[in-house]
Amino acid sequence: MTMEINYQTWMKQQLIWGERTRGRGLVWTTESDWFINDPLGHRPHSHEHASEILFLAQGSMEIEIGGTKEVYRAGDFLLVPPDKYHDYWFAGDQAVCLFVVVAPNHKHFRWKTSDWPPEAHQGAAELVNVFESDDMPSNEHFLCEKITLAPGESDAVTYCELQDRIIYVLDGTAHVSMNTLAGPLAPHQYQYIPATCPHAISNSGHRPLSYVSLTITDPMTAQGTEPDED
Repeated sequence: MTMEINYQTWMKQQLIWGERTRGRGLVWTTESDWFINDPLGHRPHSHEHASEILFLAQGSMEIEIGGTKEVYRAGDFLLVPPDKYHDYWFAGDQAVCLFVVVAPNHKHFRWKTSDWPPEAHQGAAELVNVFESDDMPSNEHFLCEKITLAPGESDAVTYCELQDRIIYVLDGTAHVSMNTLAGPLAPHQYQYIPATCPHAISNSGHRPLSYVSLTITDPMTAQGTEPDED
């Protein structure tokens, strides 16, 4: 958990982009003035009717969320409520690896970059450090869990009809099977699993496997999060 991440390899992992969610690994180096693989550039923003996961895999950052501005460190996992203003600053002396996931992925209003209401600058994100606690914050958009499997242990095959899922490995080696595909995931690798895809996760290594599971609500279901039209 203390090994340095090869950020050049880490940020080449899959871009997650679907109806229910979008996400990617962002990198901010000591020589840059913003995330080097963010096509939007520096743009303080909020997400209307959508929540965001921020997982700081490496480095430290000062992040403003709602009415709070704090320095966060490796292992910090934040659940940003909908409609909260946020902005980022580099801190420390190590390249930052920040894994971000937004849900739902609204087609017509993915970012709000101006004219924020007063409540956008109030409140804070829920916070936990995944290397220090097993408790994870959740809300109407994300069911967040930290799961540990002993060597040789497996989860049952899971089928999510109306929910996507993302697996992010913290420590150990996961073996992930999806339909007819299967392969390993090492620490700080992640896998997006779309709804209707049967899948299973097992510990194929010789030490405990620890991973974060994000189960994402379908915005089109009755209990989902598509904004009202009236």
